[in-house]
Amino acid sequence: MTQTPPISPLSPADARPVPSHSAAEPRLWGLVPCAGTGSRSGAAGPKQYAVLGGRAMVLHTLQALAAVERLAGIQVVVSAGDTFFESTVPPRGAPVFVAACGGSTRAGSVLNGLSALLEQGAQAQDWVLVHDAARCLLTAADVDRLIDACQHDAVGGLLALKLPDTLKQEHGGRVAATVDRSDKWLAQTPQMFRIGALQAALRAAGDAVTDEASALEFMGQSPKLVEGSAQNFKVTYPQDFALAAAVLAARV
Repeated sequence: MTQTPPISPLSPADARPVPSHSAAEPRLWGLVPCAGTGSRSGAAGPKQYAVLGGRAMVLHTLQALAAVERLAGIQVVVSAGDTFFESTVPPRGAPVFVAACGGSTRAGSVLNGLSALLEQGAQAQDWVLVHDAARCLLTAADVDRLIDACQHDAVGGLLALKLPDTLKQEHGGRVAATVDRSDKWLAQTPQMFRIGALQAALRAAGDAVTDEASALEFMGQSPKLVEGSAQNFKVTYPQDFALAAAVLAARV
C-alpha cells in the first residue's frame, strides 16, 4: 500500500491544521473511495474524473467535504497507478490525503482506506464519514446534519431518503406484487461510523457488502437513518450527468 503526502492547497494559509487528538473528543475524518471504473456510466474513463461544471466530479465532492469545519482530514483512496491527484489543486479547508490502495471492490477500498487513515494518525475510536466520489452534489449542510445526529450515537448512521415512488416486485419481466414502501429508505452517503467498529465489520462481512451500513448490520447493529437530500444522488448512468450538471449550474 502506497501512501502519498497530503496534496497541498494554494497556500499554507488555506489549509486547516489537523487538530490534536484528545481521547475524550474523538475526531471526525472523511474517506472517499475513488478507485471505481465507472462501467455503467458510459464515460470514457473513471466517472469520478468526468468533467461537470468545468472540473472533475470528484473535486466537487471534495469541496463539499473540505468545507465541513469539524473534519480533521479527508482520505481519498485511488487505484494503483492513478496519477490524477498528482497535478490537482485540492479545495481549501480540511487537508486531503491520497492513498493508492484501492481494492477490487468498494468494501476492499474502504477497508484499505481505513488502514491509511490510521497511518495518518487517526484512532480507532474516531469517526469516519465514508462518501461516494460520484455523489458530487453533496453539501456541507448535509454532512453537518449527519454529524449532529450521529456523533453521540452508540452505532452511527447514514444519510438516506424515504422511498418516494411505488415499489414493484418483478418476476419474468412483469409485476409480481406491489411492495409496501412505508418503511423503505434509499441509502445515501456519507455513512458515519467509528473507525475500529467499521474496520471489524468489513473484515467480518467480506467484500459482498455494497455499503458500510450493511457491514454494521452484519454485526447485529442498527445504524441510524438521517434524512438526506434528493439532490445527493449518485451519478451512475449517462443521463445522470446532465441532471448533475443542471443542478451545479443552478447553484452557481
